[in-house]
Amino acid sequence: MKLIYIILFSYIYIINIALADLNIINKGKIIKSKPYSTNEATLIISKSNKIYICSVSGNLTQCILSNEKRNFN
Repeated sequence: MKLIYIILFSYIYIINIALADLNIINKGKIIKSKPYSTNEATLIISKSNKIYICSVSGNLTQCILSNEKRNFN
């Protein structure tokens, strides 16, 4: 029974991370984009006075919060 709970929790956790990254990309303001190919790019996004650096590769996204404290308008 513990194994089922662990698998369920892991699945929900991964889904929440993916949805959070998509929310940052869709609702944030893209400051700079560096495309590598038609399906791959690195984005610098401003959202809620925070700067995120996102890597997009096809359907996979990974966003991290930057330590920079700049205000872009």
